[in-house]
Amino acid sequence: MMELVRQWLLGVACTAMVLALADSLAPKGSVKRVCRLAGGLALLVAAVGPVLRVDGALFSNAIEEYRATGQSYEKILEEKNALFYQTIIEDAAAAYILDKAKEFGISCQAEVTFSYDEDGVPSPWEVTARGRWTEEQRVQLSRLMEEDLGVPIQRQYYEEIEP
Repeated sequence: MMELVRQWLLGVACTAMVLALADSLAPKGSVKRVCRLAGGLALLVAAVGPVLRVDGALFSNAIEEYRATGQSYEKILEEKNALFYQTIIEDAAAAYILDKAKEFGISCQAEVTFSYDEDGVPSPWEVTARGRWTEEQRVQLSRLMEEDLGVPIQRQYYEEIEP
């Protein structure tokens, strides 16, 4: 495609240079006017001629190639967007857990993974908490994750870190 454009530009430029030379060499008067008219027609043919000779399949293939490239970029963008969205949800849920844990007097870290429910809505799926807590604090944190985030006890994991 770019080769075709390059050849077209080269043809128009060469025609224009020949016309400029012919115009400068032509004597004044009616001969010069005829020379300019013929030159203008030649330049028109040089500019429009390749467009008339272009193979429609070539343009069709080029358009199809650009469409395929655009679709592949769109797919990559959707995947990156989904990953970004996942990271935001996981980080926001982890920050919420840490904030509430701090209110309960717990010093911990939380790792959240998410999944899509049957309606296609993303939600926290599993939580791993690492830290130090009493049994009562762990029960409070477990209840919070189940009631506020919808993560059942079966998908809550606790790793107690020794001081």
